[in-house]
Amino acid sequence: LSVSLQLANKARTEKEEKMSQAYAISAGVSLEGQQLFQTIHKTIKDCKWQEKNIVVMEEVVIAPPYQVENCKGKEGSALSHVRKIVEKHFRDAESQKVLQRSQAPPTQKETSLSS
Repeated sequence: LSVSLQLANKARTEKEEKMSQAYAISAGVSLEGQQLFQTIHKTIKDCKWQEKNIVVMEEVVIAPPYQVENCKGKEGSALSHVRKIVEKHFRDAESQKVLQRSQAPPTQKETSLSS
């Protein structure tokens, strides 16, 4: 019984995530905004879209372009927690970009210069 309940919960969660992503796309939210929403949602389930804003725990609103300074709410633990998640998200995204650049094959121009 518990396995089927877990599967039902997982299916519902996946459906909610897909609906949320579909909403974000239809609302014209940037890819960065969608990725940030996914990151926050992994840690804090209580987050949703309100037009193009991300609303976390009914306390914190993150408006485009979804940077740390765009996190608004009552000063307190919720706001500082969300800011930390946003900071870490962009730090991780930046280190991913650096990794991808260092692993990228050389461009045609670079290869012709070395020959």
